[in-house]
Amino acid sequence: MKYLVSAAGGNTTAIQLIENSQTREWYSSNGNELVNKYDNFEVEQSGFLIPKDLHFEMAGGEFCGNASRAAAVVFSLLKKESIVDFTVSGFNGIVHSTVNKYSDNEYNVESMFNGMNILSKEVKLSNDTQAFLVDLGGIVHIVIEGELPSNYKEVHNEVTSELDLLRKSAVGVVWYTKIENKPVKIHPIIWVNEVNTFYYETSCGSASIAVAAVTGINEIEQVTGELILTEISKEFVSLKSKIKVLYIE
Repeated sequence: MKYLVSAAGGNTTAIQLIENSQTREWYSSNGNELVNKYDNFEVEQSGFLIPKDLHFEMAGGEFCGNASRAAAVVFSLLKKESIVDFTVSGFNGIVHSTVNKYSDNEYNVESMFNGMNILSKEVKLSNDTQAFLVDLGGIVHIVIEGELPSNYKEVHNEVTSELDLLRKSAVGVVWYTKIENKPVKIHPIIWVNEVNTFYYETSCGSASIAVAAVTGINEIEQVTGELILTEISKEFVSLKSKIKVLYIE
């Protein structure tokens, strides 16, 4: 079976159920095929769910907060339970998720990533731009305050090379703006190494974590205009937003 699931109004993930774990080459090849097959749904990423192993694997082996919560919905539907625990690629801990249905095919989903370690440090780029490098393990984000530049792909390539991040599983460059008493607005540009995809993502859970870590603000407005709520503590990191099942095949 295959599911297409969006998070906070965007960042649609194609999820395919498989019986057994596969090689990384298989995941990347078949993951690209999945994305291409559902191009009309504006799919931005893909992954594979292995019910018997309680595991979800991204096509590129990276960590993805939104896809993890999309997988939580699928696990919840399969198990007919509102609380599900499972593992995901790019993260060594257990994902503890609560899935509450509120209308047809729509859910409020909160996932807690227990033991997630966030490494953050300030960096100065070659053009004197101040930024933060936030390493979540399965993805690294460079967080920059300011408007999204028109040449964002060029900037992403330059920053990734300059900071020697070309071997990472996935790299995001995230621009954010903030207005007093309003949520932070983000513009996440995400490259995934193994599948060589590059997207201006319509919403992004891991980028929301990174920006929350930098700003201390937990309400993160996505490109879609919808919110992802974050919580960061010593014990866990959590993401919460609306998740919608768009299509089942």
